This record gives sequence, structure tokens and C-alpha cells, in this order.
Amino acid sequence: MNKKTVFRVHPTVNFARFGTSEEYILSPETSAGLPQKGTDVTGGLPIKKGTENTPVSSKDLRDDEGNLKKQAARFRIFAYETDGTTAYPGGDGIEVTLGTRLPDGRVVKDLVWSCHLANKKAAAYNVVNNKGIEAYADGQVPQLRNPEVHGTIDSDYRLNRLMIDAGPRAIRAKSRELANFNQCSQASCIGDNGKIEPLPDYPIRFPDDTNDELFEPSGPLDTLGQILTDDKGRLLVLAASGNAVGQYDEYGVPIQMTGDLNNVGWFDSASDGPVKVTLIFEDDSTEEAFGAWVVCGDPAYAPQIRNVVSVWDDVYNMFVRDLDLQPDLYGKPDGEVEKKYNPHYTPNFTQDIQPVFIACNLQRWTANLPPLALQAHSAVESINEDDDPNKTIMAALNFIRNPNADETNIGTPLMPLSLGAAGTSFLTVTKTQYFLLEQWSKGKFDKGDPGKLGPGEILDMASMSNCLGGRYVPGIEVSYTIMEKDIYIQDWKTSGAGPFRIKHYPLTYQGLQKDTPYLSSGWIPLHDMTDGLQPGDVSKFMAIPWQTDYNSCSIHATAINTDGVNESNGSVTTLYWSWPSQRPDAVYVAEEVYNNVLPMQKWSIRGPGTYAVNPASAATFQDPLQSVTDWDKIGIIVQGTNVDSDSQTYSPELYLEVQSQLTNPGDATDPVPGWPFNANPSKKKRGCPHK
Repeated sequence: MNKKTVFRVHPTVNFARFGTSEEYILSPETSAGLPQKGTDVTGGLPIKKGTENTPVSSKDLRDDEGNLKKQAARFRIFAYETDGTTAYPGGDGIEVTLGTRLPDGRVVKDLVWSCHLANKKAAAYNVVNNKGIEAYADGQVPQLRNPEVHGTIDSDYRLNRLMIDAGPRAIRAKSRELANFNQCSQASCIGDNGKIEPLPDYPIRFPDDTNDELFEPSGPLDTLGQILTDDKGRLLVLAASGNAVGQYDEYGVPIQMTGDLNNVGWFDSASDGPVKVTLIFEDDSTEEAFGAWVVCGDPAYAPQIRNVVSVWDDVYNMFVRDLDLQPDLYGKPDGEVEKKYNPHYTPNFTQDIQPVFIACNLQRWTANLPPLALQAHSAVESINEDDDPNKTIMAALNFIRNPNADETNIGTPLMPLSLGAAGTSFLTVTKTQYFLLEQWSKGKFDKGDPGKLGPGEILDMASMSNCLGGRYVPGIEVSYTIMEKDIYIQDWKTSGAGPFRIKHYPLTYQGLQKDTPYLSSGWIPLHDMTDGLQPGDVSKFMAIPWQTDYNSCSIHATAINTDGVNESNGSVTTLYWSWPSQRPDAVYVAEEVYNNVLPMQKWSIRGPGTYAVNPASAATFQDPLQSVTDWDKIGIIVQGTNVDSDSQTYSPELYLEVQSQLTNPGDATDPVPGWPFNANPSKKKRGCPHK
């Protein structure tokens, strides 16, 4: 059979991150915490602007004025030879840039990129903390956000007032164009033959279009970011500055934020949307690549601290179990009806097992773990491929919480010892992660370099592995919807798209009217909607504004997730960590380390406005408004190798907080207690003394 060349954009899902500076660095293209060949620096660090893969150091995180730099999502194009079917992993693919000569002789003359960013949070449904995605089951939907704005979810009246839609922008790589997603620039899209078509009638929407005045504690919300290209023609997507704005009530007072997830009258500058590219060759022929998706949101405060369960683990698990990703791992054996894991499958230790062990030990740098846990976690990370599994601390997986058993209400000694998703007390690894660990435990695994993934596939894995998984209530970068197969191209094997690619809802940009919203409310989970996602359909399931959720999800008792509590051990008031890898709780300040001896831990969020009477609200801004104004002052955790210092050299074993603007080194702050620690017990009503 003749082979055909197909083009794909990677990463399939990438993440641009907020910053208050106009300067930027690049989002990481290596996996958090994992060893990298030829260096002591582990994966996950952002990349210096203008370089291929040079990791940043602590001085690169802020500009000369102390503003936090944005992280730009970098997208690349890869060419694949296919005979009509795609397997995973493919291990192939060559990068295509300006001037690339393909094996068939075609030469790339130009690349025309487009992106469309929107934010539908204020127009969407409420996040229901204790139900998660089940709030959409059986044809149901939660209550609308901002219900005082009348109309159905798709009414023009609501969408005009609550949806932020910057519209699409298209740019040419060869001429190094830049486009802003703001009110002042014109929308545009890619037309026939790679030509850029202006869209003067596109209905761009921002909050100040329908609000005479807005409360702007950190500045206006008048952009969702920008796009540009590098010298090789790759696309860079920059997020906005992370601002949130609120409406005033009828008395001229800013509407107060009364919760963590669904604040009425507030807007933020998170966004998401499709990325597309058309290749133009020297003979003026064109070809469109399979596109990608970009999500613009929270900063990465601990980029090298790996989550035990990442977005990659969840998406990979779904593709394995629901979309036939690797039939040799999970599928229907001959003559059987039910799918199941293949008992003869052999995972690779380096790729499939070691990341869990490394993530386990990295939690010590963002959580206040007790000495016994530190010793145990260190023993877990020290396991290597030559060890007999039965002679390690992980023998028989006795300390791993089993996702196939009823163990989500059992805390210590099971891992991960962090809070679970909606309706469960504690987090579990995915079913695929657990099966691979079981195979290792039985001695059924491969050693050495896995060498299976192609360069584009590595980017897919790295991008998603640097994001929070497991506990989506609603999450940090994305929510539970990222695990829904309905949002992806499901015929990935035969269409040429490859796996993990979000399906784009077809947008023609025809019949535009400035007074009529072009986008609708979009995709609803569990409602058999498989036409693809519109811009804004990923971020709309997140908290509004984003800062209040980040602030609140520090430490909690288990009852926050479920009607029950942790009754197997511990106390109903015992506190656990929500997102310690992605939302640091307790940290070690680099300037307080001497001769690589660690100081006492400090809360990541500390200083004026953070002092807590109840330990359950420690490590947070006590006034949610302060989270909106001071989120950019929080420090970043980086490996000792990349901490700049004139006075000492830090060990690569250390991961330390740098660049915090909340307090000065040595300042007295709220103490970090040893774990276990407890919330103040709830007050009981006194009985009548006259009975």
C-alpha cells in the first residue's frame, strides 16, 4: 500500500500560564521530576526564551521589576508516513519547520497558524464540589452560574453579558507576525489556500462591553493573551496576565466573593481553544495539519514536583480502557466478551513504574510530612530496576491504595495520602497505573531505555504529565472533563490524527453579526455530544475566579469530598493535602538553607493576611480578595541545581522555594506543625440547662 504523509501538531494539549510581566519563558517540554540524560537537572522546568531546551534558573522567573513572567505554550508540527492506520506508540515523526524539505521533495515555504481563545466560565453551569461530573448524569445539569442574568444557557442575552470571546486570530510564521486577543485587534482566520481572512464583523466580547464600571483590583480584563512564532515557525501562545474583575452591586460596592468555586458577578482571564496550522509549500500547494488545543491558566508554582496522578495518567488510562490505545495492554482476548488487562504484558520500569516512585518522594518538598513518611518515601524512590520487588518497601503493593477495591476511605499507611476526587476521601492511582505496578510486583517488567515514543509523542506525554490529575474538584489546569472520551477524536487510528487529540467543533466563521454571539454554550458532559469542543469548553468547568480555588485548596479534612469521613483511622478533624505537587503547602526557603542543611518549613502562602486561627485554613490568604491581588507574589519551587546564589551551591537533592515576595527570608511567620495535625473541632450546641 502506498504511504501518505500526514501532519500533526504537538503537544496535542499544551498549557500557557499566567504572569504579570510582559516577558515570557517557555512551558516545559520534559516531564516533572524525571531524570534527564547527561544532567542532574530533573524534568519539568520551563525553558529559557530563545533557546531550544535550556532550563531556566531562579533569576529567570521574574523580570527586572519583580513581575512574574508568563509561560508560553510552544507548538510544533510533525510529519508522519502512514499506510492508513496508526498504532501507539508509533516511535516515528520528523519535525517540520520553515524551509523543511520533506522526503517526497516538497519544501515548506510558510506556516499559517490560527488560534481562537474564549472564556465561558460566567455563562456556564456551577461546579458541584461533591458530585463532580456526576452532576451531569441522567440528563441532569447543575444550576447556572449568575442566575440573575435571565435566559437559557444559550440565550443571546446571557452569552452577550457573560461570555468572554476574543475570537480567532491568524498569523504567518515567515513574516514573524504577532496577534493580540483583545478588543482593539481584528479577528481573522485561515481561509482557502492558506490565505488569512479578516473578520471585521466577528462579535468580540469582553466584560466591559456590558458593564459601565468594573471593580479591577489588579487591572482591567481586556485581553486573553497573544500568539506569535519563533524563528523556526513554531507557534507560541501566551496567556493573559491572570487578572480577575468583579461587578458592583446596586449600592456601588464590589460584589463580595462568597465561595471558592462559583462567585457571582466575577470574571477572570483564563481561556482555552483550538490551535490550527496550514502548511504552504514552495509550489503554493497547501495542506492542513491535525490541530491541537491550548489551555491558558494557573502559574506552575512547583514545576518539577511530579503529581502521583497527573493529567497524563488519567488521559492515558481512559485511552487504554475506552479507545483501544494499546490492545496488547488492555483488550478483548480471543473468544471473550469483556475487555481486561493482559496478564503477560510487561511494562518498562523507567517509563511506567519509576515515575510513581519518584513522585512519591517529591511530595516532601511541598507538604509537611512526618519523619517516618520521609524515610518511607525515600526508600520508595531508591527502588531501581535491578531490585527484587519482593525485597523492597513496595513488596506486594501493600502501601498502594487499590483503585479496584473499597479503599478510598482508608488513610495511613496507604498512598497517596492526599485527598481524592468528588465523593471519595483519598486519592488512588489509576487502574492502569495499578495494573502496571502489579506486573512489576510480580517481576513481569522490562529494563533499560524504553525507546518507544516518537518526539511528538514525548511532547504529548510531557505536557500533560506536568499537570494535576486525580483530584478534579474542579482541578488546576483542567477538570474531570479531560477524561471524557467524547471530547477526543475517537477514530484516531484510521483518520491519521493519532491519539490524545481533542476534536474541534467545526467553526466556519460565516454569517457573522456583531450583536449576535457566534459561540454557543458548547459541550455538556454525559449528554452524548460528540461534535467536538468550542473555544472555552475546557476552562468553563473551572473555578471563577481561578485564584479563589487555588487559594482554598490547601489542606482539608476528608469530609470536604464526601458525605462520609475517614473512619478507618485518624480523626474526623485530621487534615490532609489537596494538591501538594501543584499547589505547594509547606516549603523550604532557599535563602534560609545553609550548607545544604534544611531549615524549618514555612507555608507557601504566608505573611500579612494569612494568619489562621483554625489550622484548616492555614497556608491561605484569609480574605479571598487578597488571593486575587497577591497570587503573583507566591514563590516558585525549583531544584537546587537551578537556584542562583552568590554565596553557596545547593545540592541537586533539594527542591527549594525561590522568588517569593510575600515575606523576607528570616521573617517570623505562622509555624508549620508536624503531621498529623487537626482542624479545630466544630462547636457543639449546649443543651438546655433547665431540663
